[in-house]
Amino acid sequence: MTIPGLAGKGGWSRSTIPLLAFLLAALVFVASLAVSGRQLANHVRLEATGHRIGFWEAGQALLEAARLRTDVHRHAAGVPGAAAAIPQRFEILWSRILALQGGDGERRSYPALDAVRASLPEFFSQLTALETDLPGVIARDNGALARAELVLADLVSRLNFANRALHQDRQIASEAATLGLSRLQTTFAASALGLIVSASLLCTVLFWLWRRAQATLLEAEEARARAGRSERLLRVVVDSLPLMVSAHDREGRFVLANANFAEFHRTTEQALLGRCVAEATGSPADEADLAAALAAGGEVPFREAEVVGPDGNARTLLTSTAPVQDTDGAVTAVARISLDITERKAAEEQIRYIAEHDSLTGLANRLLFTQRLNHAISAGGKVALHLIDIDDFKDVNDSLGHAAGDALLLTATSRMRGCLRPEDVLARLGGDEFAVVQPNVRGVEDAEAVAARIVRALSSPYAIEGSLVKAGASVGIALGGTAEADGPRLLQRADIALHAAKAAGRRQVRTFSAAMDAALGEQRRLEQDVQKALAEGAFHFAYQPKFRVSDLGFAGCEALLRWDHRLRGAVPPGVFIPAAERAGLSVPLARHTLHAALRQQAAWRAQDIDIAVAVNLSARHIVSGQAVELVRDALEAENGVPERLEIEVTEDVFIRDPGAAASTLEALRGLGVRLALDDFGTGYASLGYLQQLPFDVIKLDRSFVAGLGTSTRTERIVDAITRIAHGLGAKLVAEGVENPVQLARLREIGCDEGQGYLLGRPMAPEALSALARSHGLAAARGAAGEPLAAVFAAE
Repeated sequence: MTIPGLAGKGGWSRSTIPLLAFLLAALVFVASLAVSGRQLANHVRLEATGHRIGFWEAGQALLEAARLRTDVHRHAAGVPGAAAAIPQRFEILWSRILALQGGDGERRSYPALDAVRASLPEFFSQLTALETDLPGVIARDNGALARAELVLADLVSRLNFANRALHQDRQIASEAATLGLSRLQTTFAASALGLIVSASLLCTVLFWLWRRAQATLLEAEEARARAGRSERLLRVVVDSLPLMVSAHDREGRFVLANANFAEFHRTTEQALLGRCVAEATGSPADEADLAAALAAGGEVPFREAEVVGPDGNARTLLTSTAPVQDTDGAVTAVARISLDITERKAAEEQIRYIAEHDSLTGLANRLLFTQRLNHAISAGGKVALHLIDIDDFKDVNDSLGHAAGDALLLTATSRMRGCLRPEDVLARLGGDEFAVVQPNVRGVEDAEAVAARIVRALSSPYAIEGSLVKAGASVGIALGGTAEADGPRLLQRADIALHAAKAAGRRQVRTFSAAMDAALGEQRRLEQDVQKALAEGAFHFAYQPKFRVSDLGFAGCEALLRWDHRLRGAVPPGVFIPAAERAGLSVPLARHTLHAALRQQAAWRAQDIDIAVAVNLSARHIVSGQAVELVRDALEAENGVPERLEIEVTEDVFIRDPGAAASTLEALRGLGVRLALDDFGTGYASLGYLQQLPFDVIKLDRSFVAGLGTSTRTERIVDAITRIAHGLGAKLVAEGVENPVQLARLREIGCDEGQGYLLGRPMAPEALSALARSHGLAAARGAAGEPLAAVFAAE
């Protein structure tokens, strides 16, 4: 029978239940014996403990203390021979008291005995004092005799008290033993009941097993019937498998072959039975597989083989051969399974090709390029690695679309192939970056000659979508083949050379040199110094004041980040800001800039000075959208006033990603901060961008200000820019005002604000606060016609 909910997967089988019942009966039997034995042992222990709770030891100690006291009295009275017994009595007393501290293995606690053992250190202290006085006692020294009498009297009194208390503990132990005897009787009765239950359970299990034996006989009959059905089903399954299955005896003759096997070899199973495998398949390797499986007694590893299929075409078979053993472990037959993997092999080759080649150009991708580069280096000889970057590719992509960019890349690929040897490897690493691996070059002259051919080929105009498009290429070369130039290092050197070529202008070729490596090392050291300076708070601000052009009133300031290195001296922002970006510190540096500026602004407010501060943010923070979170976090952390913070951005945000820039700038306006377009007129801004993003401030680049008073054309341009800014509702701020003529022309044109060395150099925050406090006096003097430069010279 089957217990519902227990049979089947995850439950108890029918054969498990009798075993569990038997184990339960045995457990009850053993538990009954264990409980009875434990109670009996406990009772015996209680009986023994009743006689071993220190009463005898305490009595003996009391007796020996009294005897010693008597001997001391007799000796003091002059009884002959009494002195000789005193040391021996003392040693016996010491051993009797020492016996009180020993345990008998009993873990039970008795209060009286515990109290006696707790006072043993005092007993031993008194005995030690008595031992010191023994020579005086034997010499009948009155002082020693008096002290000995006091010690012995106290010992006798305390031991007498301990003896009475231990006697009471002995009575308590006897009562516990009596109670334990009663419990033992109860336990024996319960154990007897447990034995009866276990015996009954065992009888039930035996009956159950007998019934199971009857059921097993019926199941055996059913199993034989199922075996016949299974054999027929197995035959259908074997014939239906998309595999070629065969079985062979120890001589290699066929004893089974499924339909797929017979069809593949253009025969029938009946024709195969009794024939040798090599005779049927025509392959001696098949016969060798059978022999190997018989000899090894185990499965032969999979083997791929090329054979002729039923259609006459070559097919790839994956074959496994394994011995079939009987119950004694003897090999009686061998089974073989073959799978036609021709299509799978073709798919794998296609996947491998896709994984190793660029989908557009069909060139080796970065993965295959790395393999070929490492192979060329390990093969020996000089290896030249060229990194090639297509000039102006982004302009073509942006202006004509991605289809035109793809056409340019395909044409460039074809031209570069025409410049290379058959053994050279051309790869596309991504975007418009290509690489060439040239094994076995004779020297740098050969490599540079190939690079020059590539530059010339890629510099010719491209006919794309009916238009002639101009492009070019920059090439960086690194030569390897020595022990220290492995693949990654060679690639790094070629990249350094490529950057040098691009820095030198378009259509240039540069070969890696030690000087380039040194420059890279210096660049990395600078990046590390920037990271350290940021961690140590070494960056600080100089604040350049801004003034209203109309009345020279103080209008705010621009926070200019500065860094004074202990060895490099004053490092300009144009050096350390790109280094921070290369080191991945652009966001931490921007965060530091915003927090420091707002913190200084709060310090000025605490001095009752409200100064508007302008802070520059990188175009990458605007395009990536990070600027919004950076500004919001800084305002919240420093309790900043958004209306008094001005964010300056340069025009290159519009060429990076106009859509992303517009979204970020709009979000910044939503925070309440003011937006300023820096260096207007030198970048990529257009009136369309200005119309979509109404900046609060437009800053006129210093190159226009420098021409005021000397160039009528420049003055007309500045006048037009002023009108445009005012027409868009923005203020115009002129940068680089350095002489009174420029200031006068800006006032005539109608410029709103200005900054420059004429008005005030970048200064420390303390100097700026002093300047702001004297703002009223400065404005008045400027209005009276005094040179403003003289007014600020004292600041």
